[in-house]
Amino acid sequence: MMRSAWIKWARGVEHQRGLARELREFSRGDTYDYIRFDNAGNRSDPLVKMYWVLRVRQPYPERWSVLVGDILTNLRAALDHTFWAATITATGMPARPQLVTFPLYGDKDKFKSKAKDLQHLVAPEFWELVEAVQPFHADQPDRVPLDSLRWLSNVDKHRAVHIVGRTAFDAGPIITDSEYEIIDDERIAGEVSDGSVVARLRFRRPANSTDFAVHPTFEYSPSLQVNDSPEKFVPLDVVMDAINEDVLGILAGATRILGEEFPDPESLNVGMDQEAIAAEFGGAVVRFRSDDGTIHRFAVPLNTSEEGITSGAEDASAAQ
Repeated sequence: MMRSAWIKWARGVEHQRGLARELREFSRGDTYDYIRFDNAGNRSDPLVKMYWVLRVRQPYPERWSVLVGDILTNLRAALDHTFWAATITATGMPARPQLVTFPLYGDKDKFKSKAKDLQHLVAPEFWELVEAVQPFHADQPDRVPLDSLRWLSNVDKHRAVHIVGRTAFDAGPIITDSEYEIIDDERIAGEVSDGSVVARLRFRRPANSTDFAVHPTFEYSPSLQVNDSPEKFVPLDVVMDAINEDVLGILAGATRILGEEFPDPESLNVGMDQEAIAAEFGGAVVRFRSDDGTIHRFAVPLNTSEEGITSGAEDASAAQ
């Protein structure tokens, strides 16, 4: 009975690996940079003021939004198929099959209301599993991956595709010469777009100087909105991996409760051809920082030794 849920999950994983592959390929291109603006030449100002602006050279492909929807649809369906399997096993064909779905609620009262329609359909041990994974148990339900799955899949089905956005977050501090007296520095963390100011710095001007050793460090990755009340964005790979992990845990628990054997991984056909370059299976992404502080990345094959990775990064950095 659990076979349908498992192959739905497997299809979601296949789409996830395909998206990871495209993310890796995209990250190897010259897709963005940062431009510094400053008053370094104005010696009459006792403070040196700098800020950095993001320039997007290549926007994220629209196709990624569709792939995200494919992942969400299959993972959400895997849960619904799990509840259906538990229902058929325990009580047979339900009188109102359209009501049979795997409930996910961040509100305890709403869950209790839904339980009136669902709890009697399944075995007590299975219902314990369902109740245990509900987001409302958390202090902040909107931070639970399964609540993100609920919200994301509903929006994708009923409103519009999810726009893959951009998140800037600190990869490290703004590195300056030790003699500079820093007045303040600001590094933006969160959603940004083309033209966004991503960092600001002010420090006291050394005597008669217009040349300053300042090296900011930035990291840049795609993000996904996972809630609208409150509005919240999470790095795309983080939210997708977390959702997949929680769904897999539920499928494993349900398989055990229903007394079924776990599927042979090879029988699930989860797109093994993606593994050569997909992020989870394709080795490492090496990062190095050029003189202007920008972080560059390139892929290293799975069979590359640690020593080879180190020397490769050094060679690439020297080439800059």
